[in-house]
Amino acid sequence: MINRRLDKLGRIVIPQEMRTKLHITHNTLIDIELKGDKIILSKSGESCALCGIVGDLVEGTPVCSKCAREIADKLGK
Repeated sequence: MINRRLDKLGRIVIPQEMRTKLHITHNTLIDIELKGDKIILSKSGESCALCGIVGDLVEGTPVCSKCAREIADKLGK
């Protein structure tokens, strides 16, 4: 368990190690729910590791089809 303090606006930082392990980027949607006296944070569905949109992932990858096309275009494929 890791302890974090809230800032004046009620924000916390999710530790980098946890974000990396779960492929959470700056655009990743996070579900927030209240269960009794606990706040539960969870990654919302399967989201693209590059742009954070939910769904439309290329099978077997953490990347959406739009980002995959952009990468392929940049690589000349």
